Amino acid sequence: MLSDELAYFFDECGDLKDKVDIFNAQLPKEWISEALNATGSVTVRRRKMPAEDIIRLTIGMSLMRQEPIQEVAARLSFQSKQIDNQLLARSSISNARQRLGSAPVEWLFNRSADKWSAQSHCDDKWNELNLFSIDGTTFRTEDSEENREHFGSAPSKGALVSSFPAFRLACLMNVRSHIISRAAIGPFKTGELTVASQLLDNVPPKSVLLLDRLYHSAELLHHFESLGEERYWVTRLKSTINYRKIKTYGENDFLVERDLSSHARKKSPSLPDKWQMRVVRYQLDGYEPQEIATSLPIEHYSAAQIIALYHERWEIELGYREIKTTLLKNAITLRSKKPDLVIQELYGMLLAYNLIRHEAALAGDVVKLRPTRISFKTAMRVVLYDYYGMATASNLQSIPARLKELTDTIKDFILPKQKRPN
Repeated sequence: MLSDELAYFFDECGDLKDKVDIFNAQLPKEWISEALNATGSVTVRRRKMPAEDIIRLTIGMSLMRQEPIQEVAARLSFQSKQIDNQLLARSSISNARQRLGSAPVEWLFNRSADKWSAQSHCDDKWNELNLFSIDGTTFRTEDSEENREHFGSAPSKGALVSSFPAFRLACLMNVRSHIISRAAIGPFKTGELTVASQLLDNVPPKSVLLLDRLYHSAELLHHFESLGEERYWVTRLKSTINYRKIKTYGENDFLVERDLSSHARKKSPSLPDKWQMRVVRYQLDGYEPQEIATSLPIEHYSAAQIIALYHERWEIELGYREIKTTLLKNAITLRSKKPDLVIQELYGMLLAYNLIRHEAALAGDVVKLRPTRISFKTAMRVVLYDYYGMATASNLQSIPARLKELTDTIKDFILPKQKRPN
């Protein structure tokens, strides 16, 4: 039952009488200490706003996106009996965040992502293989000279530059849980493929990587194949790609071969002259014929399985929508005005998102459903309000009743099965 799962959660938190804060259960203090040590962010002098609390603040900034940063700090209270109002001044918080920097938050994101993405959940495999997707998106920042110089900006219609600086984000996401395993960022002028290519080596063995047709790059996919250990890829095929059939597996299932240009091989010397792959053709009612390219072998995976599998690539698009629409409340920009604080805020945002998705996966295990069948909005409410309320409850006897209330509303977590866009 969900009450058992939540009871386990709070057991892991520690003694509620000690007023542990909202994040300690799934972000252990040991991880935070390791993050500070590993990145050289521990100082001898103990400040009034310790680095550990600023890390938690960076997560809370996204969980409470509509609140001013001073209000976020006040609500978290940093486990203090009393907060000095001077500490909550905007400049004091900004100075504390600058002292911390982005490196510890990035380290903590990677540490938690390694742990959570390695855990198994209900219905999270496809034929005993992990499912991942890589895709890119963009975020805008506050319009400051430093941000514009560091990140650049997208051209705006009728103008030489856009209203806000912008940067590219590429994520490696577990398709079945929506947990982000790794992230890479780059200035807006850097191509999406260049940013995303940094993530390939983080895909674990025994995995299938689902990609949009933008990612059908011989250099990128051949490198991924070379990693071995049952790493496979599936992508839509660009209409401009020429190939010749080598073998026919079925009416719309072929082994094909591409000639790789000398320009491509000069750019990437490891590329062969010729490159083979499998192509599956299909057509849905009312749509143009499509072709899917893949490295999945015919001996183990049918064309029908591959067609159905590819449409799960849409899950990463839904994940970005959860971040931008639900978590960040459709905010036009991130909050920070300095590049390193933008990066710090970004990794705090990804930590907040993964924290919610991890809790949703635990709830899915309770009701024997895939994690993505658990409502992100409801899971976010539980993480932010119910966990916080129970962790700071003055009347500890009220906690079992609150747990039962969550169990009674488990139906609100569950989303109906949806048909994915074609």
